[in-house]
Amino acid sequence: MKLNTIKYKEGVSMRLRDISVRKRLLITNFMMVFIPFCVLVIISSSLMLGMKLINGSNQDKINSMWPEKGPAPSIQFAISSIKVKLENSNDPMPGPGMGRHHHGRGMHKGMNQGPGLNMPFDTNIEKELHDLEQLGIQSVLTQDNNITYISPEADSQEIIQKVSSRSNGSSIMLWDDDIFLFKYQSSDQRTQIYSYGKAPLITPDAPPKPNPLLYWDDIITVIIIVAIITIILLGLYFSRLLSRQILEPLSALRKASAEIRQGNLDTPIDIQTQDEFGDACRDFEAMRLELKAAREQQEKYEENRKELIAGISHDLSTPLTSMKGYASGILDGIAKTPEKQRHYVEMILQGATTMEKLVGSLFLFSKLDLGRIPFNLENVPLKYYFTDFYNEQKPLLAEKNINLSMEMNLSNEDEGLVSIDRIQFQRVIDNLISNSSKYSNRDNVDINIRLEALNDSVRITFADNGPGVPTEDLPKLFDSFYRTDQARSNVSKGSGLGLAITKRIIDGMNGKIWAENRPAGGLTIIIQLPQITPSS
Repeated sequence: MKLNTIKYKEGVSMRLRDISVRKRLLITNFMMVFIPFCVLVIISSSLMLGMKLINGSNQDKINSMWPEKGPAPSIQFAISSIKVKLENSNDPMPGPGMGRHHHGRGMHKGMNQGPGLNMPFDTNIEKELHDLEQLGIQSVLTQDNNITYISPEADSQEIIQKVSSRSNGSSIMLWDDDIFLFKYQSSDQRTQIYSYGKAPLITPDAPPKPNPLLYWDDIITVIIIVAIITIILLGLYFSRLLSRQILEPLSALRKASAEIRQGNLDTPIDIQTQDEFGDACRDFEAMRLELKAAREQQEKYEENRKELIAGISHDLSTPLTSMKGYASGILDGIAKTPEKQRHYVEMILQGATTMEKLVGSLFLFSKLDLGRIPFNLENVPLKYYFTDFYNEQKPLLAEKNINLSMEMNLSNEDEGLVSIDRIQFQRVIDNLISNSSKYSNRDNVDINIRLEALNDSVRITFADNGPGVPTEDLPKLFDSFYRTDQARSNVSKGSGLGLAITKRIIDGMNGKIWAENRPAGGLTIIIQLPQITPSS
């Protein structure tokens, strides 16, 4: 089995990446704390063991562990060392000694005093005897009943007498109150040592000196405990911080996805982090906004579709009803005279023509809405285009009581070059002029066309002297089947598709179109097309 695979009892395998993020974070954070903890314990244990071994090999450090006992540990250590060295000595006669110490004031009776003073002194216990002298204990060393060593300023007879008076055997060590005496005889009974002096077991007048080594183990223990607690607390803090930074964005994403699944696209995701999770949340938020815009657009399309069906039904039923009435009048003999019959037939023809125009407009609008009408775009200078249009159409429009005027704010260098489909653009102009004429409610209609060059576009303005449109209805002018006549009683004035078709054509030529009311009255339709530089 691979290391990154866990087997369940049911036999289903699951990789580590399939475990929940929360559990993986808990495992990872535990290992982040546990491994440093183990390393710290191993290092500290090795350090403490090494300190103990170092301290155990140094007598001065051992003595400093019991400062309240004064010289007791040093005396005991020196006495023990003397015993061991005397017993382990292979040479019955010690090696070279120190003759400067052979100046005792007296000898024990019965001992050979002459030659004994000049005999060599055992250097193996020299250090221990000097350590005892520094602690106030004087010693006498004899070999084969000859004195080989006497402490400086010591009375050998007095020392041997005081020690022997308290000794019932070959060896003794007594420590009464502040008096210390010691006698030791080697196993071959050739060497004796006598030690006597005032060495209190506890020194009341000399308080122990503080020794850092005394508390070294405690200090290390405290440091280790503090380090362990610090590692654990920091590990918990950072693990919680990391978990929060990871799990909170995931929780927000999960909540947002649940809202979207329930159809609620109005709940935003508020994430302030700049890491990868923040980027994922911001991408999800962008997706939510796009879905919301798409749904709103779909709802708008659905509403327009319903209005389209309602408008078609209404606008078709009106001429059909009229045609049916005139046809019934002819069949029922109501139109008896040739003149009346002719009038009825003309009205039927007019209704059929209206229906034909409505169906044609509807077919054109549908093809434009589906993008099925190709635009044959070509670069056209609007300055010359509208000059020709003005010269050709002004007399014809005047016959229909439409007064056309023209303003051109185009320089000679900048001729307002744009990319348009001539046929479709002509349809736009016809629709705008027809719309102004039908809804002017005046005998004479004034229409002013103005061209103006902007930085990177050309603006074309169609302004009339009609009644205008309520401000709240201006955005609806380019919706399909919208008419200011809310009752839609006069179908002959239009199907309500003219401006909708105009907008689709302008959109197809990458332009913009919108409507404004004139301050002096009337409606203004503004078209803005991207300008093409001659070099392009």
